[in-house]
Amino acid sequence: MVGVRAAVAVASFACFAGAHAAELKIVDVKAYAFLEHAGKLSDDLVGADALVDAPNGGAPGGDTATGLLLDFTFEGDKNVAPKYATATVDLTQTGHGGQQVITHKAFTHFIFGADGVEHKAVFLENATCAPLAVSVHAGKTEKSVKLDFSCAEVHASN
Repeated sequence: MVGVRAAVAVASFACFAGAHAAELKIVDVKAYAFLEHAGKLSDDLVGADALVDAPNGGAPGGDTATGLLLDFTFEGDKNVAPKYATATVDLTQTGHGGQQVITHKAFTHFIFGADGVEHKAVFLENATCAPLAVSVHAGKTEKSVKLDFSCAEVHASN
């Protein structure tokens, strides 16, 4: 009898865990420059023309921009807060000399509402002078985008 109770308890736990395991998906990645004179965000930069010298007026509308907001859109089960759902983001910037700076970020604590959508964001300072590759993994899904940023090199005079 004890064995039957244990089997029932294990089976009910497995059913409960399976019923509450949310399927986490990455749906979209958007990037916005913070336009410093206008005090607002640019239009989405993913798929847009390259930004050249954004800190010196090369941002959209001739504005200056050093900060970048990345907006990640995730999808999951409606009205669920999955306990163990995790998404990872790798941000890779390549400098003038070819050196790479890699930032790894993990998102947890998803709370999906009635639409099953949740946004997470990262703000990067001084991020508009080097190309940026963004790679997001969520559940069985992956999304990658590249942003083409560059700035003219400044050489000290002798």
